[in-house]
Amino acid sequence: MRPHLRLCTAAPLIVACLFCLALIKTHAEFHSPWGLTSDTSESAVPGPQLKAQLNHHIVTLVENVTFDPYHYVSVGEVRRISNAQEGYHMSGYFDKSPWSADGSKLLYQRMEFYDRGMSAADVLQIGIMNMASPKGPQLEFLANTTAWNFQQGTMLQWLGWSDSVIIFNSRIAHNKFVGVMYDIVHRREVATLPLPFYSINYNGTIAVSLNFARLYVARPDYGYAVDEAIQAEEKAKKCPDDDGVWVMMDIRDTANVKPRLVVSIQKAFEAASQEGLKDPFTQQEYGGVFRNLDPRDIQRECLHWVNHAQLNREGTKVLFLYRVGHCKYWRGFKTFVFTVDVATGELWRVPLTHGSHHDFGWDDNLISCDGSGYYHAKFKTFAVPLRRPEDVARGGDGHCSFAPTSNQFILSDTYPRPIPGFHAPARTLFTWDLVRNRTTIVGYYSPVSEGKHGTTRVDLHPRWSRDGRYVCFDSTHEGLGRQVYVAKVYSKALVRPGVDVVTRPPRKFFLDLGARTGDSVEKMLIKPHTDYSDYIIHAFECNPENMPLVRSGLDRLKAEYKLHPENVVLVEAAAWIQKGTLSFHMDTRTAGNDGQPGKTGGSLFDSPHARGSVVTVPSVDFSEYLESTVQYIDHVICKIDIEGAEYELLAHIIRRGSIILCDVIMIEWHSRFRTEWKGWDAEFEAMMEQLHIPVIKIG
Repeated sequence: MRPHLRLCTAAPLIVACLFCLALIKTHAEFHSPWGLTSDTSESAVPGPQLKAQLNHHIVTLVENVTFDPYHYVSVGEVRRISNAQEGYHMSGYFDKSPWSADGSKLLYQRMEFYDRGMSAADVLQIGIMNMASPKGPQLEFLANTTAWNFQQGTMLQWLGWSDSVIIFNSRIAHNKFVGVMYDIVHRREVATLPLPFYSINYNGTIAVSLNFARLYVARPDYGYAVDEAIQAEEKAKKCPDDDGVWVMMDIRDTANVKPRLVVSIQKAFEAASQEGLKDPFTQQEYGGVFRNLDPRDIQRECLHWVNHAQLNREGTKVLFLYRVGHCKYWRGFKTFVFTVDVATGELWRVPLTHGSHHDFGWDDNLISCDGSGYYHAKFKTFAVPLRRPEDVARGGDGHCSFAPTSNQFILSDTYPRPIPGFHAPARTLFTWDLVRNRTTIVGYYSPVSEGKHGTTRVDLHPRWSRDGRYVCFDSTHEGLGRQVYVAKVYSKALVRPGVDVVTRPPRKFFLDLGARTGDSVEKMLIKPHTDYSDYIIHAFECNPENMPLVRSGLDRLKAEYKLHPENVVLVEAAAWIQKGTLSFHMDTRTAGNDGQPGKTGGSLFDSPHARGSVVTVPSVDFSEYLESTVQYIDHVICKIDIEGAEYELLAHIIRRGSIILCDVIMIEWHSRFRTEWKGWDAEFEAMMEQLHIPVIKIG
């Protein structure tokens, strides 16, 4: 692998700098920030020479987006990375990535047993596997803790994007727990939080806590072991108003951290007890209610608690489960799903879902999965059911999570279920592309000797790597006890290790090349996107007669779809291969073939839609525009309907390397009148396939 493929960036930079490696123009050469050099002497004429040149660039770009310095396993391969001869292992809970930011290290946890109950004296070892060691993968254990459980370990994870500081929970007295920050380079604890933490935000600056002693009473497999006296105290406090979800701000300044109760258990109970079967914001029904029961009896007689308190990636909301049980009114417990605003304490009960496991994506998007299905929602905005893929429709509950930079990809699993060809029920591990509604089965794993109690089960709890290519999971299927496995599910990185540093939420762009009247934007908006208002729209149009139409059209869409005005940009210029001016052939038709107003076509080239007068229009270098507008981590839909100019444009952005900034290309080909490019539609589509960029033909 040539090292220059990784020269995009090596430090956290704002968007204006991520692609700011200077475009140096000397001796008619342009140096791309993607490691490519585009010489203007390269052929622009369709033919074998151009094909060879572009395919050479494609090979280099494929290496750029698939570069994998540590290569744990190949795509489709699953490998155990723990040594079964040295004990039993786990990696962590499904919503916490064990990988360091650069992908070189993997967090580990080792236990002496996994199939019996726990006590406060049982020790969990905390370790790290260094994949970058010149001696090959090296496993080293750094610390011990007795604050842990079988399902979630000790909440072990990296502190934000650090490659050197980890964070986990520790027991400092028999019934007292704290969060600990540990420097793996200097092998020492560097800070202590006043409370144990449940989750932290993406940058590692805010933490959420809850009562792990109370959890041990309510759900022993999720709490930390405490003595009988503490258990009795917790049982006596049925529905406390001084306990619940706690938040700790600015956790790196540990000396000044003051835990704050953001929502009490009693407040969650009161919200769950309110009359009404529908959410007032989405008009969707709630997944569960207290039916035909006096809330006062429930408050007085049942045990109430909270669990799965997950911060969103930005650190502004907490998604949690309020649960009530251990009483005569039902078997087990009832669950209610809430989000709470960290700053204001405002609660929103998530409709539809019954609640079991969940994850936050970017921009407050959340996914919740339980035995009834999967649900996608956003705080007081929408809640929609996701049809469970047929491959896993009978798999019951799962542990679902969004990909690191995308709300379009989900990783999940199932509980054991009958699988054709398997002699015993097996858990299914899968990824789910929501855009294409396509599932990929990673594997089936039958449990072996997991103990007699449900508390000792070994769920897969699949976890994403930071680059979105690998998943890590726990399993007993080999009969070697609880061990850790790694699978590679994608070859293309969503975040390139050592190159992209996520310093802001990934954004969604719709770049409309040939906007005409804004009709393509509207077609995108009316599709079943529940988050279309989050898209940033850049509409390119150069036909002078279209300008009043596209301006009014975009203004109408902003009002009708409640789009943020700053997120709708009209570029009154042709998207082209260089900045300047161009000769543009006007449209003489009175009406388009699709019934749209006439004279909205036109082209840089002679065509049936461009037989009118020739005018001069401005142009922009679309490659430069891409590089200055979006980041690799963004989700970019690029719609191209530019009446034959698409061939030169695609060749240009391939040469420049900026093509890899596009995630989806929607295109209308025009080789029917640009006959010199006949056969190139398929050539370009094949190049996009190599780059894992889906092409959707329109028109």
